[in-house]
Amino acid sequence: MSVEQLVLIIVLIIAVLTAFLIPAILQIKKTAKSAEDFMKATQESLNPLLSELRQTIEKTNRAAEGVEESVRNVQRLTKSVGETGALVEEVNNLLRQTGLSCAVKTASIGVGVKTAISVLAKGLIKKGGEKDE
Repeated sequence: MSVEQLVLIIVLIIAVLTAFLIPAILQIKKTAKSAEDFMKATQESLNPLLSELRQTIEKTNRAAEGVEESVRNVQRLTKSVGETGALVEEVNNLLRQTGLSCAVKTASIGVGVKTAISVLAKGLIKKGGEKDE
C-alpha cells in the first residue's frame, strides 16, 4: 500500500465519520435543548408547588403544636378531674359516717319527741277525763 492509498483511506474514514458525527452532534444538540426546555418548564411549575408545600408543612406544624398543647391541657384536666373525684369520694365517705350518726341522732330525737307527745297527750286525756267526771 502506498502513502497515497493510506491518505485516501484516512480521508474516506474522516468523511464517513463526519457524515455520521454531524447528524449525531446535531441530534444531541436538539436533545439537550429539549431537555433544557423541559427542565425550565418543570422548574416553573414546581416552584409554586414547592412554595405551597412549604406553607402547608408550616401550617401542619403549627396545627400539630396546637394539638400537642390541647393534649397537655386535656391531660391536666383529666388529672384534676381524677383528683376532684378522689376528694368527692372522701367527702362522701365522711358524710356517710357523719350522716349515719346524724341520722341516728335525728331518729332518736324524733322517737323521743313522739314518745313525749304521746305521754303528754295521754296525760292530758286522763286529766281532761278526770275533770269531766
